[in-house]
Amino acid sequence: MTIHLYLDLPTSSNQVPPLPPHTSPARTLYHSKRLKDPQSKDSFTSALAKKVANTSHTFTLLTSQLFSSQITPQSFADTPNTSFSEILKHTAHVVLGKVDPHTTKHEPDKSTTHHTSKHHATQIP
Repeated sequence: MTIHLYLDLPTSSNQVPPLPPHTSPARTLYHSKRLKDPQSKDSFTSALAKKVANTSHTFTLLTSQLFSSQITPQSFADTPNTSFSEILKHTAHVVLGKVDPHTTKHEPDKSTTHHTSKHHATQIP
């Protein structure tokens, strides 16, 4: 068995600056636990369906532009992705509401927190 090693040395004395680290923007969080409520889930689903139906003509047009080579495959992928992302963000904001970033992530939902009184214990005098 032969092992080949290659060494790639710079061909000029100019140093290439290092790439800056990739940072992503903070994620927006929504109250997705509200989807457990059937009425909220139906409201969210119907709002999404309505928004997507309003954009179906645009996607049909994009498909035809792709097949006639008027747009690149990358543009064909980017445009619907951006559109669907915006639809999802807007619908989640309106129906579910945003999570306040200043509250703790693991704070229990006050509507379902069980109180800790001693009503379960039996006391014998």
